[in-house]
Amino acid sequence: MFPPSSGSTSVGAILCVAADGAVSDSAVSALRDAFERPVERAESAAAARSALADRAVSCLVAAADLPDGLDLDALVTAADARAGPPVVVYAAAGDEALAARAVSLGVDDYLVRDEADDSHAALVESVRTLFERDADDRSPETRSYRVIVEAMEDGAFVLDENRRVEYVNPRIEAITGCASETLRGERFESLVDAGLFPADEYERYRDAVSRVLSKGVTERLDVRFVDADGVSRLFELSLSPVGDGERVTGVVGIPRDVTDRETATTQRGELLERMTDAFFALDADWRFVYLNDRARDVFSEVREPDLGERIWDLVPSPDGAELYEKYHEAMRTQESVTFETYSEPYDGWFEVRAYPSPSGLSVYFRDVTTRKRYLHALESTNQRLETVLQNLPVILSAFDAEGVFTMSEGAGLESLDREPGEAVGRSAFDLYDDTPAATDAIARGLSGEVVDARIEYRGAVYDAWYRPVFDDGEVSELLGVAIDVTNRARLEAGLRSLQAVTQDFILTESVEEVAALAVEVVPELVPDADAAVWLADDRGGLSPAASNAGKFDSGARIEASPSGFESEAVTRVDAAAVDDRLLSPDSDAASVLRVPLGSHGLLVASTPDAFLDVDEDLLELLGSTVTSALSGTVREQELRNREADLAAANERLDDFVSIVAHDLRNPLAIATGYLDLGMESGERAHLERAANAVDRMSELVEEVLDLARQRTPVVDATPVDLARVVDHAWRFVDTGDATLVREELFTVDGDDGRLLRLFENLFRNAVEHGSTSRRDTPDDPAERDTPPDEPLTVRVGTLDDRTGFYVADNGVGIPENIRERVFDHGYTTTARGTGFGLAIVDDIADAHGWSVSLAGSAEGGARFEFVTQSEGLAATGSAGTDE
Repeated sequence: MFPPSSGSTSVGAILCVAADGAVSDSAVSALRDAFERPVERAESAAAARSALADRAVSCLVAAADLPDGLDLDALVTAADARAGPPVVVYAAAGDEALAARAVSLGVDDYLVRDEADDSHAALVESVRTLFERDADDRSPETRSYRVIVEAMEDGAFVLDENRRVEYVNPRIEAITGCASETLRGERFESLVDAGLFPADEYERYRDAVSRVLSKGVTERLDVRFVDADGVSRLFELSLSPVGDGERVTGVVGIPRDVTDRETATTQRGELLERMTDAFFALDADWRFVYLNDRARDVFSEVREPDLGERIWDLVPSPDGAELYEKYHEAMRTQESVTFETYSEPYDGWFEVRAYPSPSGLSVYFRDVTTRKRYLHALESTNQRLETVLQNLPVILSAFDAEGVFTMSEGAGLESLDREPGEAVGRSAFDLYDDTPAATDAIARGLSGEVVDARIEYRGAVYDAWYRPVFDDGEVSELLGVAIDVTNRARLEAGLRSLQAVTQDFILTESVEEVAALAVEVVPELVPDADAAVWLADDRGGLSPAASNAGKFDSGARIEASPSGFESEAVTRVDAAAVDDRLLSPDSDAASVLRVPLGSHGLLVASTPDAFLDVDEDLLELLGSTVTSALSGTVREQELRNREADLAAANERLDDFVSIVAHDLRNPLAIATGYLDLGMESGERAHLERAANAVDRMSELVEEVLDLARQRTPVVDATPVDLARVVDHAWRFVDTGDATLVREELFTVDGDDGRLLRLFENLFRNAVEHGSTSRRDTPDDPAERDTPPDEPLTVRVGTLDDRTGFYVADNGVGIPENIRERVFDHGYTTTARGTGFGLAIVDDIADAHGWSVSLAGSAEGGARFEFVTQSEGLAATGSAGTDE
């Protein structure tokens, strides 16, 4: 058809018209390897036409997959303008329209390429055959009709310009059941008789053939008929013109069996209508070509689209931005896409699956709002649970059948200085080889036993639970949960210790014993803790009572702050913020707990480390126990004191009765006797003697009452300046020519009035019993002739070796054999004495908690020494002399 110019096949290049890709690359390579001539490639029809116009081409190989479409008419025309190199159409399978057009144009060869054949052997052989043949061998009768049409899988027939059958391929024979010999040369109507066309639609098909012959156009029709096997079938018939370049000389008809496709389409439509997913189809121009009922229902919530409407008119940006991107991606890559998207107009989530094809896009979608919200809620719940598990003080573990960690999670790992997942892949028996309790529990769990155990590990205590997981009766996995119960274990042990020691607190008899027991218990509750108990004194301060660490200075005392030391709760403070005097001298404390003991004082506990919360709880319980024990001890002590006071009162009552019964009996008898004599004789002298006896009884009664008052304990002590009291007492006593020498004295806590009476009695005793001028009838005969030598001097000063004071004189003194009796009630060495003066002195000293003793003075007189218990002595008054 296209006779080459002389030498055109030997010098021209092979032009391969194909888009860039794996198939075209391998085809070009195969042609280059097979022929010793240039092989060029044009990647579009336009580039091919340009190449044909610019250079000599010995063979044109045209593929069907070009980006701008394969325009065979233009290529063949361009090739013909250059003396017509042979043309080979190298098409993909299934393109019958291209085959028909190739026949009508009279191309030299039509090949259906095998996608699996990288050698392209059929193409190489076709080109080689064309090079070897003469121009006469390339006529359409011998090449186009046979090679192309017989190679087709679909049926094919050729009609001449008179509508007579020139050729039918084997597929037509199979469809009609008629041999090609019986059909060749017959008119078009014979195909109706052969059953290729239904008789009732003959005119439609005849008119289509006429249009092809007269106008040179291609017609496409649907053909329904019953084949030779009696099966109703549907064909798509393509009628294309055949010409010699000047006029149409025939028709090529290619009927394609689409019965299965129609059935599949019908079934697909029925399936799409039945399916619960919404479905719609778009063509290549993004227009709706199909919607199932479910899709219409979904779209109708906003607006149902019309067939032929572009989807971007229904789903504009920005709502359609994601859809636009995903749909175009599918069409561009020709690969399906699946995604979930939120649609604001529908206020819901949709799962979308889009399947592309060259002709359009098939889209399945379903409303997953409920699932999405459920999953979101589930995810939120899972996140909360995960957060809880990550922050709970637990250790979550899982082991395989060999005891190797497959999971290690939980905030409790912090106590082990271990990160989550750090133990995964390690054997539990290696990791806990130093803790038999742990390895034993895990081994028992792996053997199928449910295990609950308490395990001590690195100074901490854990409660652990292990549960085996079975698979076909064998343990396939072991799950474990461990909780750090160190605080609870310490609390339990501490409570047991407190329970055991409570009985000991009940049996204590003094606050000192309670304090000593308290500091012994503290280390049992808080290991390595030091403790001290500070008790309140009568002046509102604190003094150390007991310590389990270094000893405190015996004179240590802390004045109470304006707010006092009492508190309702345990106070945890840094050691640097605590009064150093509250801690033992050797303390290395870093943290301190001040535990209130009610009004009794403080328990101060300290440790080089930080106190745990459980330590605070235990010491608070101990504080409550100690407070109760102190209160009970104080009550018992008060009861004992009251009993002692009652006994003393009874003793005073006995003394009073004895005095009244003994000392008043004689004056009363004298008074009675003299009254009787006076009444009988009428002499005044008898009455005067009776009056003297009554005065004596009155004096005795006053002395007894004073004695009773002075023996009661001093409870409202106030600071008393001894120097002032001494000076006042000296002035209140008739001391005659005696002299007072007062040294520097101090302040004591006591009763001002009673101390005044104490010194008055001492001074009066010194004047009455110590002055030589008043010794009218000395008891010692050896002293009766001793003349008075010097005036009486009374000295008052402080003791040198003890805390206290003395009162001494230079009188005759008190014989050593009666010194122990002078403080007895009623003892006197004179006829006029009551015997209560020094007894009252002794009672006043005892009421203040002092001791008094009698000795001889340096000048030979009497010396009374008083040892006081008062602390914080302060010197008062300068030394002086009073006459």
